[in-house]
Amino acid sequence: MARIVRSVHAWGGEKLSYFEVTPDAGATERERVVLMHGGGPGDSKEPSLALAEDFAALGFHVLGLDFMGSGQSSGTWSGMTLNRRQDQAASLIDAHVPASSPLILIGFSMGGQTATDLVGRFGDRVQRIALFAPGVYGSTIRDTRFGDDTFTDLVFNRPELWPDSPALEVMATFHGQTLLILPGHDEAVPPGMAGLIERSVRSNPRSSTLVIDGAGHLLDHWLAEHPEDRKSVIGGLTRDRRP
Repeated sequence: MARIVRSVHAWGGEKLSYFEVTPDAGATERERVVLMHGGGPGDSKEPSLALAEDFAALGFHVLGLDFMGSGQSSGTWSGMTLNRRQDQAASLIDAHVPASSPLILIGFSMGGQTATDLVGRFGDRVQRIALFAPGVYGSTIRDTRFGDDTFTDLVFNRPELWPDSPALEVMATFHGQTLLILPGHDEAVPPGMAGLIERSVRSNPRSSTLVIDGAGHLLDHWLAEHPEDRKSVIGGLTRDRRP
C-alpha cells in the first residue's frame, strides 16, 4: 500500500494544498513524479490521486498540487496567471524534491503548458513529460489573470496567438520522453490548437501518442475510474526505463 501524506506549502502569502504519495516499503525509483491539474475553477489534484497511488506501487514518489484558488488551497482562482502556476509548481519542487532527483512532469489540460514551462526551469533534470489533453497559451497572456474578462477570448478565440506558445517548441525539441495522451473526443481544446500540438509532438523522435477512446477532456476524472487506462499511461511513459 502507498503512504499518502497531505500538507500545505507556503507561497507568496498563500497556503497551497498538496499530497505526497510514497511507496510503503522496498526500493524506490530516483525519478520523482509531479502531477499538475487543469486551469478551470473547479479543477483540483484529487482526481489524479489514483494515478499517484499506481505510480507509488511501482516505487515512485509522487507530488500533487492544488494551485492557488483551486481545490483546498487558499487564494482566489481569478487572481491566477500562467506565470504564477509555473512559480507555484517550481516552489513546491524546490522545497520537497531532492535537488539530485530527476523529474517526471505530468500535466492535465493547462497543466500541460505548466509542465513544459518547467522544462525550461529545471533543464536536464526533467526526464519525461506526460501531457493529457493539453492546451497551449501565447506568450502575451502569461500575466493575464484568469478572472480578467479578456482571458477566455484570448485563449480560445485568437488562433493567431497559439503558435506563439513556448510549449510548442518544448514539445518539438525536448530531449527526454514525451507522452501525449488524448481523449476520444475533446470538447474543450479547439481543433486548430489540438492540431498544432499534435504536429509539434510528432516532430520529436522521443514522443508517442496514446488515445483513450470514450474519454472526454477531463482525463484525470476518467483515469480515476479506469485502472486499465492508468496502467497503459504509466506503461507508455516508463516503457524504455525498465529491462
